[in-house]
Amino acid sequence: MAKRKYKKGAQVISVAELLEHEWFIVHFGPNVVKTLHKSFIASWQLRTCELFVDAGQIYIAERLTNGEFYAGKTDEQIQNMIGDDLCELYCPLPEEVRGVHCYGGEPVMCEGSHCDEAIEAWKEEYVE
Repeated sequence: MAKRKYKKGAQVISVAELLEHEWFIVHFGPNVVKTLHKSFIASWQLRTCELFVDAGQIYIAERLTNGEFYAGKTDEQIQNMIGDDLCELYCPLPEEVRGVHCYGGEPVMCEGSHCDEAIEAWKEEYVE
């Protein structure tokens, strides 16, 4: 079973809420739970929407952050998983001082000096 990118949010209490959100988690029965886009729900007849809402079987789907989705991974595993994108996309250092530099002597590397901050920034992003 694929891991969900959404968690169950607040229960939908009116049909009007179906117009306010993009994703929903819907309980079709005790063992059937699906994440559905608003366009799928929009194809339902109004009475069907009302039945699901009144039965308390539909909830707003809240997108998980990378930190929530990959909660079981260590920072080292995350760093290996993301690779060079961690430095390129999330490093707080100015671009000109990232990576390896040579100022006339031995190479100078930022290696690991701000990776913890980059990982934390990545964890705050929504999972793709």
